[in-house]
Amino acid sequence: MPGAAPSAFEVLLALVEGSGAAFAVHEHAPTRTIEEARENLRFDVTRIVKTIAFATRGGRLVLAALRGTRRVDYARLAALAGVNRKDIAALSPREVLERLGVEPGSVSPLPLAPALASEVLVLFDDDALGIAPTVYCGLGRPDRTLEMAPRDLIRLAGAATGTFSR
Repeated sequence: MPGAAPSAFEVLLALVEGSGAAFAVHEHAPTRTIEEARENLRFDVTRIVKTIAFATRGGRLVLAALRGTRRVDYARLAALAGVNRKDIAALSPREVLERLGVEPGSVSPLPLAPALASEVLVLFDDDALGIAPTVYCGLGRPDRTLEMAPRDLIRLAGAATGTFSR
């Protein structure tokens, strides 16, 4: 359809393609959880970096990227985001779709709008820095996965790093 806005996937793919970093995009059956990843994907699930979207009480988005097999430590995440634990909450599936334009399971650590970087804090868990040589993460579609070196992904996302998983 002429004049249609690009999809989140198209925006993110263009960002990655223009980055100069080495990457691959993998096509597969729609996959939203680690359990589905074990069934649907050819790659090592311990190298998957999931991104969970949060909002602070003030409305700022926080994208928390961590190894898919780990869980968020809310107190540590809140401290890294500069808020109290009670002032940060995960987005509901509806909010993920409304605020990010993607389905749950498709969230990327790459912000969709670099111009809004002051409104989006991207945090990359220290544990995921040890994944080598590349990580697999969301790219705005449940049937596509981005593969990229962790350091390139952090640079491209403008992410801060810290420990917030267990």
